[in-house]
Amino acid sequence: MTTSAQGTPAKTAAAPHVSGAPLVGNLFEFRSDRLALQRRIVRECGDLGVMRIGPIPVYAASSAELAHQILVDHADAFVKSRGLGKIGRPMLGDGLLTSEHELHRQQRRLIAPAFSHRRIAAYAGAMADLTERAQAALADGAVVDVAHEMMRLTLAIVGKTLFDADVASDADEVGAAITAANHYVSEQVTRLPTPIWLPTRKNRAARRAIATIDRVVYRLIAARRAAATDVGDVLSTLVSARDEVTGVGMPDRQIRDEAVTLFLAGHETTANALAWSFHLLGRHPDVAARLADEARAVLAGRPPAMDDLPRLPTALLVLKEAMRLYPPAYMVGRQAERAVPLGPVVLRPGDTVFVNIYAMHRRADYFDAPDEFRPERFTPEREKLLVRGAYLPFGGGPRICIGNHFALMEGQLILASLAQRLRFVPLDDRPVVPEPLVTLRPKGGLPMRVARI
Repeated sequence: MTTSAQGTPAKTAAAPHVSGAPLVGNLFEFRSDRLALQRRIVRECGDLGVMRIGPIPVYAASSAELAHQILVDHADAFVKSRGLGKIGRPMLGDGLLTSEHELHRQQRRLIAPAFSHRRIAAYAGAMADLTERAQAALADGAVVDVAHEMMRLTLAIVGKTLFDADVASDADEVGAAITAANHYVSEQVTRLPTPIWLPTRKNRAARRAIATIDRVVYRLIAARRAAATDVGDVLSTLVSARDEVTGVGMPDRQIRDEAVTLFLAGHETTANALAWSFHLLGRHPDVAARLADEARAVLAGRPPAMDDLPRLPTALLVLKEAMRLYPPAYMVGRQAERAVPLGPVVLRPGDTVFVNIYAMHRRADYFDAPDEFRPERFTPEREKLLVRGAYLPFGGGPRICIGNHFALMEGQLILASLAQRLRFVPLDDRPVVPEPLVTLRPKGGLPMRVARI
C-alpha cells in the first residue's frame, strides 16, 4: 500500500469500469435493468469492476474470494451502504439489518437464543398447520397469484411462530404496505433521496405504509408485555432480554425495530424463494413429479413434521437451487469506514462496494450450466465441493441472516406439504421477469393454475 502526500492511502491499482453513458454513467440501466447490468459487469470487468451512479463510483465485487474479503475477512471495515443503512432506516430503525458496530453485536446476542435449534424445531408444527389451511382454500382449477399466496402464507407463519399471533386479518393490508415500502426504498436508492418528512406524494405513501406496519407490530408488543410470560416465540425473547452488564431491557422502540426487521425479512424473502421454486417446478414437471412422489411416500397425506425433513431432501434441493437462480437478496452493499484492501485496489473511507450475488450465482466457473435449473447440484456431496463464498443466499460473515435455518426449514416444509396435495401449472410459456426491488420478486406476480393431485 502506498500513501499520498496528504497521508491518505492511495489505490494500488485501478479496477476496470463498465461502459456507461456520459454524465449519468450506469444510472438509468441500474434503474431499468439492474440484473442485466450486474451480469454485464462480470463480462466486461471480471471479478472487480466499477459502475457509476451519476458521478458516484460504485465497486462491484463478483467473485467468491472478494465476497469473502468484504463479508468475512474485513467485515469490521464496512458499514451498510446507503440503501438499507440510511434510506431504509425510517422503516427499519436500528434493527439488525441497519444497526452497526456494538449495537448490532449486542442486539444479535440478545436475539440469537430465539433462533436456537430447539426453538426453531418447535416452530415446525405451526408452519405445517398453517400450510395445510392455506392449501385447503385453493380450489382445483383455480388461477391464483402464487407470489401473493406465498406472501400471505409466510406472513401468517411469521406472525404465529415469531410473534405467537394470528395476523391473517392484517395480511392483505400489511402485504400492500410492505410492497409500498419496498418500492420506496428501491426508488430512493437510484434517485436524489428526499427526507421522508417532506410532504411529497411518494413520501406520504411511504409514511402510511410504515404506520400500517407499526400498528400491527406495536399491538403485538403490547400483547406480549401484558402476558408477561415466555410463550416460546421471538417476541418473548425480545421483551424478556436483558443486557449482560446493566441488566436493562429493551425499550419498546428497539423491540419495534427488531420486530419489524424480523417481520419483513422473515416472510418477504422466504415468500419470494417459494414463488421462484414453484415457477421453476412449473417449468420442470419431471422435478415436480419427483418432489410429489417423495412427499406422498414419506407423508402419506399427513402434514410434515420436523423429523420428516431428512427424508424429504428433494424439497430442500429445489429451494436451494431456486435461491441460486433467483436469490431474494441479489446484492449486498457496503461502505468502507477506513482504508481496506480489496483485490487489486485499496478502498478509501466512504467508497461504496456491493457483492454481486446475482451474477456470482450464475458464473460458469462456479456452477456447471449456471442458467439451468439443476437441484441435484445441492446434494450434500456436491454442495461440499462448491467454492467457498460462491453461494450466498443469506449473505455471510458476522452479518449472515440470523434466520437462515428458520427459512430453510420453513421452505422445505411448505414445498413438501403442498407437493403431496397439488401442483401449480404455468398458464403459458411467457417468461416471468424478475423485479429487483429490495428483494427479488416476480414482476407483476406469478399467476398459475391449481392442479389437485
